Amino acid sequence: MLATDGPPLDPLDPLLRRSPSAAAPAADIDLDALYRAHRRRLSGLAAAVTLDRAVADDIVHDAFAGLTRHVASVRDPLAYLHRSVVNAAVRTIQRRNRARSLPQRPLQPSTIPEVDETWQMVAALPARQRVVVVLRFWEDYSYEQIAEALGLPLGTVKSTLHRALSTLKEQL
Repeated sequence: MLATDGPPLDPLDPLLRRSPSAAAPAADIDLDALYRAHRRRLSGLAAAVTLDRAVADDIVHDAFAGLTRHVASVRDPLAYLHRSVVNAAVRTIQRRNRARSLPQRPLQPSTIPEVDETWQMVAALPARQRVVVVLRFWEDYSYEQIAEALGLPLGTVKSTLHRALSTLKEQL
């Protein structure tokens, strides 16, 4: 709209008009209470879109961080959070799809043939087994440290490592 000397005109689009009940910017909202009340539902929404609970939690935290930066200009904090979560979840899926479409670079061979063969077998393991093997043998983590780092029960770490080593033994 163009600026005029008279009073501001209502926009022609009724969706852009400010309703009489529209609140002023929500600068005085209680972010802690909003987080406690809606984090779980928003995280569920993000998980349903991305199919990844860990990424969903990150998306929700990023949405709340964005809200804290723009709280003075946000009229409806819950709508802002909802839209932020949906947009970030869709961007995450788009990034994944783009990454899948990129060609995979082959691993660069080392100068030690045994290392190359072993690493190729480790790289072929399922993700959880590969992570446990790498943490145990490359990073020299104890079972307890692996369990803590991955947020898994100690028995799960041990059985996962056992299955991974059995698979590697069969391949050797």
